[in-house]
Amino acid sequence: MPEYPLEKMHKYFFDWFEEKRKKDGFFYSVRKQDGDRLKHGYLFLGNDDYIGVPFVDHKDWRNKTASVQFVYGRIPHDFSIEFVSRNLEGVNLNDEKVDQKEKYFYEKMIGFNDVIYKYAKENGGRILTEEECRAYESKHKSPKDIKESIHVFHHPSHHNPSKNAYICKIYFNESDVETALEKMYAFWKEYGMKYWNEYFETPSSNINTINKSLAKIDHSLAQCSWPEKV
Repeated sequence: MPEYPLEKMHKYFFDWFEEKRKKDGFFYSVRKQDGDRLKHGYLFLGNDDYIGVPFVDHKDWRNKTASVQFVYGRIPHDFSIEFVSRNLEGVNLNDEKVDQKEKYFYEKMIGFNDVIYKYAKENGGRILTEEECRAYESKHKSPKDIKESIHVFHHPSHHNPSKNAYICKIYFNESDVETALEKMYAFWKEYGMKYWNEYFETPSSNINTINKSLAKIDHSLAQCSWPEKV
């Protein structure tokens, strides 16, 4: 995959997700806060190394990311879906003062494991061993070292059920962004969305929010041609 300027990738993802939203109501969200990144056309969350596109409307405040999002890593080119629930990390779930909504959310997020494992098994993927995950995290192993086109990774530094922390990623071992996006979309439509909608409110993209963010892009600074609204 060629190295594209970061803003061009934001625009690419915007066009792709917006097409899916118009086609079947597929949820996505954008960066909301004012700042230089949004002015320059960095529509989604992330930094110089990655772009994150949320497709649920629940936020993990420790990571400052959506609880479920598509992640594009620039170097190397990583494509993954990230599942995060750390809002109650280290909290006693039996404490009467615990946030019951967050407790419910955490418990149901753990249930995503079964959905993710089923998807990997039925689509030629596999679950990485703890040793592989630790090597992956320490950069001793790269996606190119893993042959399977789909593999599931648990972040060993934070994935700790005894501390109420859950981080899981489905990696799509692809070099082409379009193929990775279609695999992500297929997973969510055929596996993830059914589980999410069973326990949580079905998300619906906030058009006003998207349009407000588009309006904050400074067209004299942006390198791509952005629409004024959707």
